[in-house]
Amino acid sequence: MNTVIEFTSCPSCGRQQTALLLPPCTKLATTLDLIYERGRASEFSAVDLSPFVDPDFAICENCAVIFAMKRSTPEAAAAYYGRLFHVIEAPLPFDTLPIPERFIERSTKIARDLLATLSANGVLDSVRSVLWVRCNAGEGLKILRDEYGLTEIFGLEYLPSLIRHAKEVWGLENVEPMQIPEFENPFPRQKFDLIVLNEAFSHAHEPATIADTVKMLLAEGGAAVVYNEKDHSEILKSTKLFPYGMNFFHKQIYTRRSLEAFLELCGYRVEELPHPTIGRPTSLKNTKILYVLRPDAGVTPRLPTEEGPSMALAFQSWWGAHKWNKRRLRVVALFERGRRGREKFGGGEARR
Repeated sequence: MNTVIEFTSCPSCGRQQTALLLPPCTKLATTLDLIYERGRASEFSAVDLSPFVDPDFAICENCAVIFAMKRSTPEAAAAYYGRLFHVIEAPLPFDTLPIPERFIERSTKIARDLLATLSANGVLDSVRSVLWVRCNAGEGLKILRDEYGLTEIFGLEYLPSLIRHAKEVWGLENVEPMQIPEFENPFPRQKFDLIVLNEAFSHAHEPATIADTVKMLLAEGGAAVVYNEKDHSEILKSTKLFPYGMNFFHKQIYTRRSLEAFLELCGYRVEELPHPTIGRPTSLKNTKILYVLRPDAGVTPRLPTEEGPSMALAFQSWWGAHKWNKRRLRVVALFERGRRGREKFGGGEARR
């Protein structure tokens, strides 16, 4: 069983002034639910799932970020992408080629619209080299090569099948596995004009480490693009928080203001652009964020301290009214019963 890392301070601003959102006995077991439904529980007997069963969500009273105090180890994160992802994300069969056509079509549209928005706002001007972090099957890199004429394009991705598609189907040579849980640069090129980050900060064990890594890899005058992060001040108004935030791999959730404050704390000047696949920034349906970041040590962070109480209340209200609440507790009881059975009888599938 892996050791659980407990964070006593906010992973975004470092302050220890936090408030517990949910009692420690509250169980959030979406992942375990899916594991049981598909009869795969014994595959993960060696993985420490406790941070995802009882993650102790807290809110930082300084920068209003909601985060899980209990964190999985890097080994558990690797198990997620190695095995758990294929359980959680079914029915999309990412294990083998060919990648489902509907996935390629959707991610290609997102990448094309994203690049068109960046181009229209001058972000791609003078860009010669690009690093795309979590590049999926390389759709954006292919577009940069075929439609924008760039040759210095590099990508990092977790899933082997997506890497294979990028290399074997589209001939993208510089796509490599992404280090878990954060990322490092495996390429000979040490600096990039543009770094594209696909939902990097909510997934990160240590989001400040991601921000510092990006800063080191940016060429002088370069920029980073943050996209597909979600505004949870809007998501909390719905009943769809689990698929869009609180799940196995997300470590913290942001609002627009708290993400901007975090990035300013890390020394970036932040420019917001409308996310092209959703709509206007003021639309209630627009829960996705698109930021352009440029290193600037002179930025004064604007901490959304006053946002904390309202976010805490919204989170607690959402959880108390959610239809999955009682079902989670039942699933956790089944998981614990199956675990005890495996320990007593030496293995075997856990069953409902």
